[in-house]
Amino acid sequence: MIPALLALVTLLGLLAALIGEGGIWWPLSWATLAVPCVCSLYYLVQGLMPPRQKP
Repeated sequence: MIPALLALVTLLGLLAALIGEGGIWWPLSWATLAVPCVCSLYYLVQGLMPPRQKP
């Protein structure tokens, strides 16, 4: 479910960047295209950190 949602958000961002002519389209494309980057960075950092110790 999550990968499909991420793909849909990316597709909306690409379409907004290609079709939009300024106005709200550019910030919309920046925001939606930033979502996959933020998700990638989040999981990269999670993968690099050592596992948590249970108390």
